Amino acid sequence: MEKCPKDSKMSSERLCVNDEEGDENSKHRFDCKINRKRLVSKLFYLFYFSAFGSLWPYLSLYFKQLFLSPRQLGILVAVRSLVQFVFTPVWGALADRFNKSKFVLLLGLSAWLLSTFSLAIIPIGEQPKACYEMNSLSLSLFQNGSTTLTNFTEVISRNHQSKDEIVHDHTRSYESIFGTSKYLPWALSFFSNDYEPEKSTKLKEDTFPNLQYYPSPEKISDSSRLFIFMVCVIVIGQIFASPTQCLADTATLQILAEDSREYGKQAFWGSVGYGMTAFIVGTSISGRRTPNPCSKEMDINYIPCFYVFGVFMVTALIVASRFKFKPVDHTQCKETAIGGLRVLKKFDYAFFLFIVFFCGTAFGFIQTFLFWHLRELGAQQILFGLIILSNSTAEVVVYLLSERLLRNIGHFRVMYLGLLCYALRFFYYSYCSRPWLFLPIEFIQGVTTAAVWSSFVSHVGAEPGVATTLQGLVNGFYTGLGYASGGLLGGVMVHEFGTSTAFLVFGELSLIVLFVFIIVNNVRQTEKSSDITFKTVSKADEFEE
Repeated sequence: MEKCPKDSKMSSERLCVNDEEGDENSKHRFDCKINRKRLVSKLFYLFYFSAFGSLWPYLSLYFKQLFLSPRQLGILVAVRSLVQFVFTPVWGALADRFNKSKFVLLLGLSAWLLSTFSLAIIPIGEQPKACYEMNSLSLSLFQNGSTTLTNFTEVISRNHQSKDEIVHDHTRSYESIFGTSKYLPWALSFFSNDYEPEKSTKLKEDTFPNLQYYPSPEKISDSSRLFIFMVCVIVIGQIFASPTQCLADTATLQILAEDSREYGKQAFWGSVGYGMTAFIVGTSISGRRTPNPCSKEMDINYIPCFYVFGVFMVTALIVASRFKFKPVDHTQCKETAIGGLRVLKKFDYAFFLFIVFFCGTAFGFIQTFLFWHLRELGAQQILFGLIILSNSTAEVVVYLLSERLLRNIGHFRVMYLGLLCYALRFFYYSYCSRPWLFLPIEFIQGVTTAAVWSSFVSHVGAEPGVATTLQGLVNGFYTGLGYASGGLLGGVMVHEFGTSTAFLVFGELSLIVLFVFIIVNNVRQTEKSSDITFKTVSKADEFEE
């Protein structure tokens, strides 16, 4: 068996067999076979990220239609990421200890499927209080009292000829006053348990000095039962689903063995699946609308996204059953973990992890609130699909060029470029007011995501003996603590100041972190150069003596 010739334009993941026909005059032909082990990884990343692409970009919009506040959305994102950060190493240790990596992986995929579907099954009657507060008016009818009714616009719009004789007629039925929403039984529990909808009364007031109506002053509570339900579903589901990505990466790296630099060629299929599915599903549901029982507006129906998610996740589960994990040397793992923790004592790596954390925070904020911001600007559903398609296209291109990029300009300069592009994105988001003008800037996500992540992975891989532990820390600080902080901090800022101000603050923070990063690196490089020069001179003096 021999290697494929370079000019055959075939991947290094194919093996070529030199077959000779029985006849002596027959020509040699190359029969190239696909490496089935690596094909499993490619298919898994394709289907796994296709599942998330069909739903994840639109999940914040789905929550927005349920009248969750930005602060509540930020808490949901933070809870998910923090649980993942805590339980991923726990499940990883258990899987290694008992050699049950495949079982834990399949369990995690099943948890993703069940917990995500549960978010689509909202219990009837669990509509947030905001739904009723926004439709509630307090109407002053008499000098000595007031009454609160829902959807009272028809009553107050009557044309009264004289204020000396106003008759308030309650002959309206239960449905005509309170509407026909399926959430009504829960809403009426806030008024009275003995309400008689068919009771007719007539009230007359001879002296009526003033008629005023105003919104109910009662504040909307953030601790609605719907929010608590979602928190519970996310926490329970994420406890079991947290190690999925890590175990899939481990299986892929074991398959690649010495060719670990080709990990990007496997993972980029995830970007392909994510982008294509998000675009196709996003544009497909743009014409599917359903009436919102609270606001009476026509909302996008995101329920089909959950069905597509389920189909792709089941397919990914089937493909994952073909993974084969190698037994782990527990003694070596323990020594590696201790070595990795010792490396964290170094200032260089501690500050590097801070950069990883900040980039994860910026990424989490954009992923959570960009579409929220665009929806408030009046963006259409098709624009969301085009944005995701442009993001994924840029990521695929940068992943393919990442090795050349890192070799030519270096790890740290790629990180500098990523922070600068983050600042540009945030400032652009803050000042741009036309949704369709957001599309051009989205192509630089290839730098802020693919290039930056490749530089992180490549940088920690250069540390011999502790690369695995450091990779776990980078993953935890980026997708765990960083992403959670982006959702939580961003949610609070959007809730208090609005999305435009929040984007502006994140842009300023990106520039500050960039300048500090450049200064620290230059100072450390100078110190290292001085130290090397001092050691060289000392050795020369010893040689002369």
